[in-house]
Amino acid sequence: MRSIAILFILSAITLFALACNGTRMYTTNNSQPSGSPAASLPSATPDELASARINFQKHCAVCHGEKAEGGMKEVEGKKFKVPSLREGHALKHTDDKFMNQITGGDEEMPAFKDKLSQDEIRDLVRFIRKEFQGK
Repeated sequence: MRSIAILFILSAITLFALACNGTRMYTTNNSQPSGSPAASLPSATPDELASARINFQKHCAVCHGEKAEGGMKEVEGKKFKVPSLREGHALKHTDDKFMNQITGGDEEMPAFKDKLSQDEIRDLVRFIRKEFQGK
């Protein structure tokens, strides 16, 4: 009986020592050492609006500006005031209104229905909302 008690106490001490041991070795498929800075960096998230960003640069920035600030512009010899996409009425437009404007154009704004698909226009609206309006 005494030997069972001693065995029990030794087992408890061994388990306690193992549980408190601060140096553990883990086997992973990671090629970086666990303490390296590269191991703690999050993986890159793909830019889901990358193509919309490209379309904005290609089709919109010439008039609205790189930062969508609008203002007086001259395109093909014609001067006109381009609205900001960051403030004013652009903040109040619904997504459908934006899509309709981009698709069909209005006043000086050209129509893009023949240059962009509806999905590309929808992504462009999402890009404008996120990038320039913080929505």
